[in-house]
Amino acid sequence: MNPGSSLRIGRILGIPIYIHASWVIIFVLITMSLGAQFTQQHPQWTSVQHWSVGVLTSLLFFGSILFHELSHSVVARIYKIRVDSITLFVFGGVARIANDPTKAIQEFNIAIAGPISSLFLGGVFYALTLFFPYGTMTGALAVWLAGINATLAVFNLLPGFPLDGGRIFRAIVWGITKDFTRATKAAGASGKLVAYGMII
Repeated sequence: MNPGSSLRIGRILGIPIYIHASWVIIFVLITMSLGAQFTQQHPQWTSVQHWSVGVLTSLLFFGSILFHELSHSVVARIYKIRVDSITLFVFGGVARIANDPTKAIQEFNIAIAGPISSLFLGGVFYALTLFFPYGTMTGALAVWLAGINATLAVFNLLPGFPLDGGRIFRAIVWGITKDFTRATKAAGASGKLVAYGMII
């Protein structure tokens, strides 16, 4: 993802954060979908409430993706690997890490940090649902975000490169064989199988 085609919105932990133009498309689509969902499920709310919660939920969703990518980035920096930027775009987010890890354990820890962070957020939002019923705005927001973060974590754990699960799989093969090239080929083959499975 080329930051040159994106809008820089700030820095977090010294890492430049960008929003790609395509992000606007998915943000609008998710907001419209949520607004319609909340309108149907919560007819007692006003239109302002429906769409306000829709917008806030969308923003928190992309905040969750940013948190996911920041988790990768923080672990990478622990290993002295430079992180050039994080960009949010139509398919989610991507952290631009300057170079590949030099050890299998480094790749494993960098890759797994994202799904763990998403599971953590899913747990936090689920905890909110215990205090706020679904009929409230906070409860409705928390239910959706708990589910989407759990889904994001599980999806990213699929062993298909370049998903986090594919990188975890490559790290495991790399650690066993001590051969990065062989591990990359294995992860690529696994990625094709996952892709074909999703198509089917």
